Amino acid sequence: MSIVRKLRVFWSLDPVERRLAIEALMLPMAIPLGFQLFGVPRTQAWVRRWARIGEKRAAPSSRTTSATIDIRMACRAQARVTRATGLVGPCLVRSMTLWAILRRRGIEVNLRVGFRKRAGKIEGHAWVEHDEVPINESESETRTFVVYEQPVCFDLWRRHGARSQ
Repeated sequence: MSIVRKLRVFWSLDPVERRLAIEALMLPMAIPLGFQLFGVPRTQAWVRRWARIGEKRAAPSSRTTSATIDIRMACRAQARVTRATGLVGPCLVRSMTLWAILRRRGIEVNLRVGFRKRAGKIEGHAWVEHDEVPINESESETRTFVVYEQPVCFDLWRRHGARSQ
């Protein structure tokens, strides 16, 4: 698809979908850069603050819309950006992006990280859950991982007894 056609498709989206697409494009670029420059804990803290700012500014009408619709729109925006750019990041970046987009809209979601051992290698995987149901990964796949009981929180200050999420 040519750049002109991609721009036409982008401008044909309604304003909410355009905003989601911008967030789904910018966060996967900012998060890995943050990991490299500042480390995972500081990057997650920044992403959490960014999500809270948006949540506070969210219009009351947008908070009353169905979480299922918002989740579908966010997943669709993420898929649209991946198709348009060809950029597919690691599962932690994709999941943290989706987590932040949804938290910014006031939807309670959890970032989960699990591990499994296959062929003598330890593998890790990240995904997002809403009401304990994976939203960006199949449930059959997530069941193959041993998951921490609590949602993942990399923030340093939260390791010392503060409330998670």
